[in-house]
Amino acid sequence: MAERVTQSLLEALPASVRRSLVAVCTSHRFHKGHLLFEEDQPARSVWIVEQGCVYLVKHTPQGGVATIFVITPHEALCGISALDHGRYSAGAVAATEAVVLEIPSEMFVRLLRTYPQFMARVLLICCNRMRHMAEAISVGQAPVPQRLAYALLRLRSTFGNTIPVTHQELAQMAGTRWETSIRTIASFKRKHWLSTSRGKMTILRPDQLKTLLAPSARNHFTRHEDGQAPIGEG
Repeated sequence: MAERVTQSLLEALPASVRRSLVAVCTSHRFHKGHLLFEEDQPARSVWIVEQGCVYLVKHTPQGGVATIFVITPHEALCGISALDHGRYSAGAVAATEAVVLEIPSEMFVRLLRTYPQFMARVLLICCNRMRHMAEAISVGQAPVPQRLAYALLRLRSTFGNTIPVTHQELAQMAGTRWETSIRTIASFKRKHWLSTSRGKMTILRPDQLKTLLAPSARNHFTRHEDGQAPIGEG
């Protein structure tokens, strides 16, 4: 799926342009926990997440760090602050082993201005990002089981039923305490909705996890599984 999304985005460009990108773009492989870029750093590149997940993180007034969003290959674009040549509004950290394509912002903006089909696909990704962030904000006010179910199902849309995530990482994505996450995951396991092993969780009953969600979020994942989600929706 990651390859399909990235290729579909770049295939809006002529073949000659795609070949020329090789000279100006860099493919990076980041180990889990490594920094792509820092908050408030000059935004010189747009990044396409090809494999894995990337956290967008912001510093809190209390001196901590909060995860505000998780970029998967379905969202594709990371560091879109570079489009206005400003500064990154958040930092980016590899949440898993990740492969990311770095495109200089000047080149990316030139492509947008020159190729309307490419611009249309980028706008679609951004629109779906906004929709997904609105859902994530609404879920953020929900009880912990709903937040964890949402995070698990979202990761499942990228990785399949077996997800490379720890209790700590899942708690961070869902905006809850590690101890609370462990108790809730234990209840999912007792119901045989989920199983866990070192560094991984396997969803056994996604249908049951969906019952915890509001209809709009539940329908989102159903559309995705039916192949109806457009490119860029995650």
